[in-house]
Amino acid sequence: MTDNRSHFIRENSGITELREWASTAYLGVKEGLTYIAPFVEDQFLTQQSGERTEPIGEVPDLADRWASIHADVAVLVAPSAVVDKLAEPGDIRAVSRIHQVVDTSRGAQDVMSQLSRRELKRRQQAEKDGFGYDVSHEDDHFFEFYRSMHVPTMRNRYGDKARSVDEEKAFRTLFQQGVLFRVHKSGEWVSGSVSQIDERSRTLNARLIGVKAGDDQYRSAGAQNFVYHAILDWAAEEDGIDTVDFQGCEPFLTKGTFQYKKRFGTTAVIPANNFGDLRMLIRPKSLTPSVRRFLVNNPVLTEDATGALVAKYFHDKENALRSDIPHSSPGINGKVIVDLDEL
Repeated sequence: MTDNRSHFIRENSGITELREWASTAYLGVKEGLTYIAPFVEDQFLTQQSGERTEPIGEVPDLADRWASIHADVAVLVAPSAVVDKLAEPGDIRAVSRIHQVVDTSRGAQDVMSQLSRRELKRRQQAEKDGFGYDVSHEDDHFFEFYRSMHVPTMRNRYGDKARSVDEEKAFRTLFQQGVLFRVHKSGEWVSGSVSQIDERSRTLNARLIGVKAGDDQYRSAGAQNFVYHAILDWAAEEDGIDTVDFQGCEPFLTKGTFQYKKRFGTTAVIPANNFGDLRMLIRPKSLTPSVRRFLVNNPVLTEDATGALVAKYFHDKENALRSDIPHSSPGINGKVIVDLDEL
């Protein structure tokens, strides 16, 4: 059960929506500290006492550390084989992350046909409103975008929890290996995106995004939304690109990014990167009212016996199934429903 990656433990506690005192714990690879742990804490604890994170290095005895955790909601993110060995009855297994991709190999008309009706109308309206785009490989344009659009957008949207690629690394590994999309409205540069191009896999990886000065007025006017249309439009006409990867999100159906990107005709996939072999295990210490509420309100993406993605929903006699949280998407092979009263 040895894994040569560094592991971390992160603990938090606070008050739940139901006014119960409760705790969370995360154990696993570093990636989960950024993506999984904060989401679980924010969804489970409406008031937090403050997280505590401890690096614990390479952990051959990960099983012992996992067994010692007694949080109300404990989450493990580790390689699939490790999760398989540590899973017990009552645990909830899920993927650790998904990506949402669009096949652009059949050209623009096919891409347009996959858009939701809502997005098709938004695109048509945006073009009437004067939106357009160009692409740039100019270094000065990259730095202007990064400093005056991307950074302020991340800061304004996420505050202290903003996460991104630092400027120098973004310049070298994204922009210099890709392209900058510049969205204009009536001649004014109002938003953009840096996308890296993987020539080997013929994939455009949409990475950094931002609007002018991070100002919500531009987002509200459709400037950020049009970035997605610009990327798809350009990629569909490029002979060297077959796929646009709009990147990933945590495997919870309540994630706004998951629901939003579905509108662009995306297919949900397990990514072919560091997250590809990682899986998540959720262990409730006991099914308290707050834990039940958390599980019901946060359906997860897991795998069926064939390895296909499926959505897992929860309910019990006090908490109705959250059928208002949709899962339907190419790449997701239906749903399973778990009655918590039978766990």
